[in-house]
Amino acid sequence: MAKENTTVYIILGLLNHEDLSGYDIKKRADYMIASFWEIGYGQIYPTLAKLEQEGLVTKRVSEESKGPERNLYSITEAGRGELTRWLKVPEQKEYTKYEILLKLFFGSLVPVEESAKRIDAFKTRHTENLKMIEMFKGNLQRVMGEDQDHLFFYITVLFGERIYNAYLEWADEALKLLQETQDEGQEPS
Repeated sequence: MAKENTTVYIILGLLNHEDLSGYDIKKRADYMIASFWEIGYGQIYPTLAKLEQEGLVTKRVSEESKGPERNLYSITEAGRGELTRWLKVPEQKEYTKYEILLKLFFGSLVPVEESAKRIDAFKTRHTENLKMIEMFKGNLQRVMGEDQDHLFFYITVLFGERIYNAYLEWADEALKLLQETQDEGQEPS
């Protein structure tokens, strides 16, 4: 089975919420979904062209634009239908790749301090991510009743909150285990 181009559905989903330029799509994706799915500019513009060619989006020049001409994209009824069709298809697989876990798995080859620094940096990164998720959560709680999309945005934020809390709990426990190993004066086996 050919791998599906998820960028198509990210773009359709964002356009279902509001009309956007390619630049705005990238900004929204980076701000709203990059913690669980990333897309690059190199994917956005070719996908928009394909979607326009297939009649799933339309393009118009923004009249609000000051400065260079800016194209705004809108989802069509056919695009909404394609997005809805995709939303009903079961997920194929959740992909997880953690380079930190791969390096820790083979960590007996480096000093314990090296692994502890790696875990500490992971903890710092995800403490910041958790703060951002908590900000999203608070913002969404204030506007929950304004748009049905907000409920579904909120559900994804709750997932992120749980994941980042789990990351931090794991990091604390892993650091404690490494510290205990150092206190005993032995390398982990």
